[in-house]
Amino acid sequence: MFSRGPAMTFRLPRPSTRWARGLTLAGFVGVFLADMVTPLGFAHGMLYMPWVAVAGLSRNSWWVVGATVAGVGLTAVGFFVSPSNLTGAALAYAIANRLVAALATATTGGLTLAILQYVHRVKETQRLLSEAYDTLRSQQTLLQIASEIGHLGGWLVRLDTHVAVWSEEVCRIHEVEPGFAPTVAQGIEFYAPEYRDRITAVFAACVKTGLPFDEELQIITARQRRLWVRSIGQPVRNEQGAIVAVQGAFQDITSQKLAEVSLERSEQRFRQLADAMPLIVWTADPNGTVDYASHALRVYTGIYDPDTPPSQIWMTLLHPDDVDLCLTVWTAAVQSASPYRVELRTRRYDGDYRWHLVQAVPIRDEAEQIVKWYGTAIEIHDQKQLEQEARQIADRLNTTLESITDCFFTLDRQWNFTFINRQAEQLLQRERVDLLGKYAWDEFPEASGSVFQQQYEKAVNEGQSVEFREFYAPLNVWLDVRAYPSHEGLAVYFQDVTDRIALEERLHQSQRLESIGQLTGGIAHDFNNLLTVILGNAELLGEMLEADPHLHPLAQMIGSAAQRGAELTQRLLSFARRQALDPKPVDVNQLMTATDGLLRRTLGEHIDINIVAEANLWPALVDPAQLENALLNLCLNARDAMVRGGQLTLETANTYLSQDYASQHVEVVSGHYVMVSVSDTGVGIDPKHLERVFEPFFTTKEQGKGTGLGLSMVYGFIKQSGGHIKIYSELGHGTTIRMYLPRFWGDVQPSLPAPEGVVAAHSELILLVEDNELVRRYAHDQLVDLGYRVLVATSGPAALAMLYQQDNIDLLFTDVVMPGGMSGRELADLAQQIRPGLRVLYTSGYSENAIVHQGRLDEGIQLLSKPYGRTELSRKIREALTAPCH
Repeated sequence: MFSRGPAMTFRLPRPSTRWARGLTLAGFVGVFLADMVTPLGFAHGMLYMPWVAVAGLSRNSWWVVGATVAGVGLTAVGFFVSPSNLTGAALAYAIANRLVAALATATTGGLTLAILQYVHRVKETQRLLSEAYDTLRSQQTLLQIASEIGHLGGWLVRLDTHVAVWSEEVCRIHEVEPGFAPTVAQGIEFYAPEYRDRITAVFAACVKTGLPFDEELQIITARQRRLWVRSIGQPVRNEQGAIVAVQGAFQDITSQKLAEVSLERSEQRFRQLADAMPLIVWTADPNGTVDYASHALRVYTGIYDPDTPPSQIWMTLLHPDDVDLCLTVWTAAVQSASPYRVELRTRRYDGDYRWHLVQAVPIRDEAEQIVKWYGTAIEIHDQKQLEQEARQIADRLNTTLESITDCFFTLDRQWNFTFINRQAEQLLQRERVDLLGKYAWDEFPEASGSVFQQQYEKAVNEGQSVEFREFYAPLNVWLDVRAYPSHEGLAVYFQDVTDRIALEERLHQSQRLESIGQLTGGIAHDFNNLLTVILGNAELLGEMLEADPHLHPLAQMIGSAAQRGAELTQRLLSFARRQALDPKPVDVNQLMTATDGLLRRTLGEHIDINIVAEANLWPALVDPAQLENALLNLCLNARDAMVRGGQLTLETANTYLSQDYASQHVEVVSGHYVMVSVSDTGVGIDPKHLERVFEPFFTTKEQGKGTGLGLSMVYGFIKQSGGHIKIYSELGHGTTIRMYLPRFWGDVQPSLPAPEGVVAAHSELILLVEDNELVRRYAHDQLVDLGYRVLVATSGPAALAMLYQQDNIDLLFTDVVMPGGMSGRELADLAQQIRPGLRVLYTSGYSENAIVHQGRLDEGIQLLSKPYGRTELSRKIREALTAPCH
């Protein structure tokens, strides 16, 4: 482009004008005094000339005129005041000398005035040159800015040398040093191989026929980067019309190409670069008439006629709806001498109206007078579309933030609220109009200095999101908070998790109890096998030694200990939800009435028992024996809590557990329940122990006063029955335990009384299948002793072989869990295929999914739970033999 060189200037001595005037006066006085005291013959008049010249140093024309007049006048006056005795020729010479001196002084004054006028003209010329240079520099700056913004440069190839001249921007695009001047062949080598033939062809056509070209191609820079470029070329002709050079523009359009990928289908026909430069540069005179527009305007409009002035072109471009706006704003800017800025639509050469940002600033001279307007027109059509899309996205975002379940607000860098959704309003119990624009820590002073402020500041200072959970005391809520920093401030999502935390704690407690239950259930299984043998043999020994006063008590002691062990394992199984329940419709009021006598005898006279029964109580679907056992355990615990006596209240009621209640408690299903309540007026339970009261072996009693399995057994039984249990206690005031039993939808049928004593056999043939040797021997001996014929198998396959050999087997008596890959249920299914109608009695030390589902025996299943004695064995065998076939 252009560079500013040294300006042509005349540098004159620049003494002070006051000094020049004083020196002139002093010189005039000195010459006049010398003229007064010297004879008339001396040529003192000539001495005024240099002081007239000195007067020119004042750079004031009037001062020079005055000095000249004074010099001429003093020359004449000196003729009369100088001493003189001249006569004749000498006097004539003196007069001539004075005349010549006056003429010389006048001439010197004229020359000095001429020099001053020349200096003034030179300075004015220099000023005009400086203004023109500044204007040129301004235009150059605008073009350079436009070039850098648009990554646009120019090039020229002279056909006589075939050497290309590249602008600095073209060199930057190719990533070569500024000033690089390649040959045409070298320049083509920069293009990607697939585009070299194309650029060679269009360049050759331009050289030969003068056909301009405008191509979008790819180049490979000196640093081996692929860039999309737009190369524009047109011929340069001499005065004879011959093509002597090709010049054009070169633009890096890589970013535009990347942006066009997503919009190519919808905007391909509209997307063209209208100019080598992405903006139009224009100027106007002080009156506002456009007097210049860059070539980009003509390229944009397609009007290349040089006789058409830019102002006329510009007015024809405006959209009809924008003409008045443009003229109004432009006229106001010119009249007020203020910057001009307007957004309007202009018609492209293809007739498409596109949005442009048109702006201009006035340029002033030293007198603050406008000498020029400099302006640009930048296409912002895509930006306008993006702004519209951004507004739509903002509307959708606002709708989304209002509809999300999370509470949400944003803070700016000064911790002022900038947005709050409705959920946040409700949780914070504040209106958004009262918070927007307000300082957060003033509006919520309790949060100032708290974990909330610390975490928010950490997110902003470190530029990383934070997540935390904290209790906010003023609202009595636990909050889960996620804060995300941005350059604008902080976005905060938060939820009230108070109920969730409470539910998690209850779930954790339930999972802990479940894991303990699984462990205890596994232990109870092995104990039951051992206790079956011990209890059964102790029972036989008791019968055999009944006449021996010394050994009989020992046999009874063994049996009692075994029975205690059986009760212990039964409680473990109950807690572990591994017992096989046989739920039936139960009239709970009738069951409580039937156990009233037992309770009064067991609890003692110091306990006052009060039964409050609902008149129209629904029947409950529950195992009656286990319910009776659970009631007894709860009453015994209540008795132990009332050492000095008290009141025990048993209450029944129909109730409904809502969905809200069920959602706040683990393993609770909403619906109708029969509520059984056991309340005492004892010492109560410490709040810190309430969460553990249902754990096995946990007890608040003194050492040796309890096993810690009573409440755990009740808990497991209720949960396995599909019910719910809740405990309420206040230290020093007593405890209430409520059992919610599932309602039975139907009528209760009266149950037949169970036979008493040992039931005799009728010589039936029983196939006994048991893998445990001790249990197998005990069961065999007991069955034979009862009068049955017995076949023994140690596994399922062995039992199937006997079934094929024996067709007169009346009952299959099998353990449920056995080795060998075949369970008792699988054996029974295969056996009934071989022998349809074969009756089956299962035995097991714990609940097994093979015959128990959802804690209940499958339909038609007969089960004898271990450990069992002679009497229970005889009853179950007879019951199985007489049961209907399935």
